[in-house]
Amino acid sequence: MAVIQRRGKKWRALVRLKGHPTLSKTFNGKKAAEDWAKLTEDALKAGKTAPEASVTLADLIDRYIKEMAGFKPVSATKRGNLTRWKETIGHKEVSLLTPQDVLDHFSARKAGPATMAMELGFLGEVLAAGRALWLMTIPDVVKAATPTLRRTGSIAKPMKRDRRPTEAELTELETFFRYNNRKGMIPVWNIVSFAIETAMRQGEILRITWEDYRPGDKPMILIRDRKDPKIKDGNDQWVPLLGKSAEIIERQADATGRKGLVFPYKGDSVTAALGRACLRLGIEDLRFHDLRHEGTSRLFEQGYQIQEVAIVTGHRDWHSLKRYTNLRPESLHRIR
Repeated sequence: MAVIQRRGKKWRALVRLKGHPTLSKTFNGKKAAEDWAKLTEDALKAGKTAPEASVTLADLIDRYIKEMAGFKPVSATKRGNLTRWKETIGHKEVSLLTPQDVLDHFSARKAGPATMAMELGFLGEVLAAGRALWLMTIPDVVKAATPTLRRTGSIAKPMKRDRRPTEAELTELETFFRYNNRKGMIPVWNIVSFAIETAMRQGEILRITWEDYRPGDKPMILIRDRKDPKIKDGNDQWVPLLGKSAEIIERQADATGRKGLVFPYKGDSVTAALGRACLRLGIEDLRFHDLRHEGTSRLFEQGYQIQEVAIVTGHRDWHSLKRYTNLRPESLHRIR
């Protein structure tokens, strides 16, 4: 049986159940005390652990990151998204979370539906870990809030991009970067053209070291820790350097002395430089990742089979390779 008592400006909840020790907790509001008492009674009757009323969402997120890191690295993306939850409702006690708390978080955030869907998914992982691993009584607020968030368009699957730079746009970019390539500046055009030749992600390009490069008649590059939905660490792959990609690497020899990173630059700086160039040239809606789409599509247009393209791009699931493929109709004229 639960008893709710007023203590000055606070409210105290006591839960007395036969066969269990008396549990109590003090709250700022009566409703919070009543909610905790009900959850506690329900948990004890079901043979579960009483709610961890003193554990806030921020506490749970910190514990999740610390303990999960012992099994596999927690990505910077996940850490960043979980930090957003700590900023808005991190002070809330996990046993007392409500769907409205989730909706309040969405009201405070100004991000796209795809980003928010990912953010919601990460919260779901943390709450599930609290229930399954640490036996906390936590309401499934993610499941409860999801229908409303979908109806309002607050969450959605990421939209497929099919943006490919035109030949004219690439010519303009090459001219711009060659003309503005002063000493000490990032050789953006080398990186842009290398991204197209190899269909590699920006992060993969900027991690390449000279030790990873194998020159010769059939040049190869070792891509370390390649992104994979199932393998988060240690996924190293040797990939053939096709087209002019080896030639582009050789251009970096003088600047780096063939030591350390082949492209020793920060991703944010490269992205910003490309963005400024596109703004100056009037090139709209072109992102660095679109270059990976361009490189992948070119491989198909050159006649490579899907299993061959997958070796270059690193896709284990050929079905997922489709979203990176946007063939130009005129390229089909080579078929007889």
